[in-house]
Parts: sequence; C-alpha cells; structure tokens
Amino acid sequence: MNEIIEIQIGGGHIVHSLEDACREYVKMIGSGESVRTKINFCIKDKEGNHKTITIRDEDDKTIAYGDFEGLQNFLEYAKEAKKDE
Repeated sequence: MNEIIEIQIGGGHIVHSLEDACREYVKMIGSGESVRTKINFCIKDKEGNHKTITIRDEDDKTIAYGDFEGLQNFLEYAKEAKKDE
C-alpha cells in the first residue's frame, strides 16, 4: 500500500495527516497574508521509494506536477511557466 508520509502546505508548514493539512490550509488562507496556494504530498510506495506530487493554483487553473510516470516534473513545469511569461 502507498502511504502519505508528509504533507507540505503553502511551501512551508509540514503535517502528517489530511485532517491537519486541511486545518493548516484554512488557517493559512484566513490569515490575510500573501499565501502560496499549494499542497505537496510525499508518498512512500510499495517498494519504499519516495514520490512527490504538488498541486497548486496558478492563474485561472489548478495544476499538478511531480515524479510519477506521465506527470510533468518540477523542472518541466518551471520551464513551461518561464516560457509562458
């Protein structure tokens, strides 16, 4: 079974459960400060390898990138974002 071992909220806060992630995200967006609307999941797969997926809001859409087969990795995402500027 795959296991979520860490959830990073907004590029900084680390939690270890979905409930805590939701609470932290709501607290973060309610703070009135400028926030990064993103959540990163670190996943331990059946073989013990660590994989990540980041989900974030960008302009008028929500995007995802990470190191899963078929999913754009962070460097590909950054190159594409830079090209779109």
